[in-house]
Amino acid sequence: MKSSHASLICILLLSLFALHQCVRLQRSNKIDMSVCVHDICGGVFDGGCYCCPKTPALCWADNQFCTTYCHAQS
Repeated sequence: MKSSHASLICILLLSLFALHQCVRLQRSNKIDMSVCVHDICGGVFDGGCYCCPKTPALCWADNQFCTTYCHAQS
């Protein structure tokens, strides 16, 4: 009887640990809501630029600004 209690406690602890890891993983994932595409702009910007997919001719050096502009265009 004692061995069955010990095995149930082990299963419970392992289940709680797995649940804890899943919750921790979900909290740590940051979804990139950027709609901009990173591109090489022919030396205009050092390190490339960010362009809207609908208007690839309009590009910016800052991803945040590009994302804001692209969301405004939609």
